[in-house]
Amino acid sequence: MQVLDFIWFNALPNAARSAEKSSRIGDSKAPVSLFQVSVVVVPGAGVRHVLSERETHLPKPAASLYEAHLALKTDSHNTRVKELATFASLYTWAGEAKVDLDRELLTGQGLTAPQVRAFAAWLRKPLELASGVVPLGKRQSINGVFRSASVICRWFIKQFASPPSGNQTRRAIEIEMLLAAQKSAWKDVLIKVRKRSVAPDLTDQEIAAIEQFLKPENRSKDVGESIAWRDYLMWRMAIEFGMRKSEILAMRLSDCPTRSAPYFKIVRIEERGDRYVDPRSNPPRPKTLSRDLGLLFDHTVFPKVVADYVSACRYRTVKINGRRQKKFLLSHDFLIIAASGEPLSLRAADDVARAIKKCTGVDFNWHLARHAFFNRAYEGVTSEANKEVREAKIEDLVHWGGWENPRSLEIYTKRARAQRARQALMVWQQGGNQWTALA
Repeated sequence: MQVLDFIWFNALPNAARSAEKSSRIGDSKAPVSLFQVSVVVVPGAGVRHVLSERETHLPKPAASLYEAHLALKTDSHNTRVKELATFASLYTWAGEAKVDLDRELLTGQGLTAPQVRAFAAWLRKPLELASGVVPLGKRQSINGVFRSASVICRWFIKQFASPPSGNQTRRAIEIEMLLAAQKSAWKDVLIKVRKRSVAPDLTDQEIAAIEQFLKPENRSKDVGESIAWRDYLMWRMAIEFGMRKSEILAMRLSDCPTRSAPYFKIVRIEERGDRYVDPRSNPPRPKTLSRDLGLLFDHTVFPKVVADYVSACRYRTVKINGRRQKKFLLSHDFLIIAASGEPLSLRAADDVARAIKKCTGVDFNWHLARHAFFNRAYEGVTSEANKEVREAKIEDLVHWGGWENPRSLEIYTKRARAQRARQALMVWQQGGNQWTALA
């Protein structure tokens, strides 16, 4: 077994990790993680994950069994890591609370309602304000842990619960009652979160400001030609195609548009095969479905901008047998690279976003560009008068976004409605600007 990398997780969700650096949040110290998730390559089995104690490196039985279940159920790296991160939280709390988590799970008992409430209080405490309220921005990540823990506990109940009833039907009923009780216990600790009603957006003026800032001719003198071309390419992939940050960073040269195949190929890592290698410690993994994205606009900068970037950043001119020829600089074929020549990391991509924000004054992040693309695409689709054509275009838009569930597009539906509501009188009266009965 070859260990490729170690990914460290605190016992708290992301929002609480920064709190560990400061000594206290409110009146409570943030607990230190006692566990690690290691990514390993098993010959013949591909990429697997192991949750172990940080000091002893001993794997945890229940978590190992659940990881084996996940390996059969899903090919998503992110899903497996997320579930094991929840396990890390549960094990850390159990160690402090003197609860034998492995025994509780492997005997099919799950956690009792008091234990669930104790874990919830433990997880919430470092994030609570002086008033005892968890800030709105932190609630979703905590609720994600609760939902994940509920799924974990109910899986172990299904596998190992053995009620004493002799009658098979009665036993099945008792197991269903255990599952319902466990689900209810975790549901009770969820923190109320008001979902954002509309998708955030960039105004046309903000898009123009970012475009002008990132154009290589405006920025090369400050950061160098290679970095200027790279950052501009990332921006146009995000704003012109609605690509996610992970999709951009996972892009290979072979996935880019050519004259014979004028489209980008979005490919999930799981579909690239067992020989796929990414040297980054936290490799980007596209979470959407694989798909091909063609060129939308007549004035698109693709594929020329890709060719210019590759020529400027990926090749150098050398003499071979007295003749000057282009030669690849790098052994890998990732498109977006750092100054070192290595594939650009997620953190470095976020640094680019921060530079955009600092220099333009636009509160920018890469996912906001995706929203800006789909907000406009959806408004264009809904302007179609023919119902059948409109519904077909919406299906196309769902495919373009890489969503499995069409409901994922609803957030853009809500934004379009909110936009119309701002002009309610004009819409309501079909262009009128007065209510004559009240004049």
